[in-house]
Amino acid sequence: MSAQSWQEKVRGVQCPLCAPRPESGPEWDFVAKLEAASLYLAANQTYRGQCLLIFDSRHVARPDELSAGEWEALSRDLREAAKAVVRAVRADHLNLESLGNVVPHVHWHVIPRFVGDARWGAPVWTSELANMKDTRLEPRERAELVARLREALAKGA
Repeated sequence: MSAQSWQEKVRGVQCPLCAPRPESGPEWDFVAKLEAASLYLAANQTYRGQCLLIFDSRHVARPDELSAGEWEALSRDLREAAKAVVRAVRADHLNLESLGNVVPHVHWHVIPRFVGDARWGAPVWTSELANMKDTRLEPRERAELVARLREALAKGA
């Protein structure tokens, strides 16, 4: 990638995560609008319950570009999303990752982990995205998982 194309991405040129974004598509299904971000069930369910928490208000490439108030609101959303994912899928552990190397828009990967999963004890990101295992659920299973996530969010703390 050239420095110019990276700078365009950083500025938000054709950013796929900027709002408004589709509620569902090849990469995610909408779960809920939170205070500063929206939660989506990721299409790849190799780690059942994996979600994306995407900052909504504006295009921001890095967390340090958020105002103090935006950071606090996003942190509350991340906490609620993490608790809901663990509740919904009964995860043994949880990985929270904010990378932004592919799409520089503030977002978090909320990845439930289970004792004995294929990468237990190690990060899930081991290679380029194109080379990672991609597990897709049937539409009925996805809808049930979205419903469980919504229910877990509604239960709150």
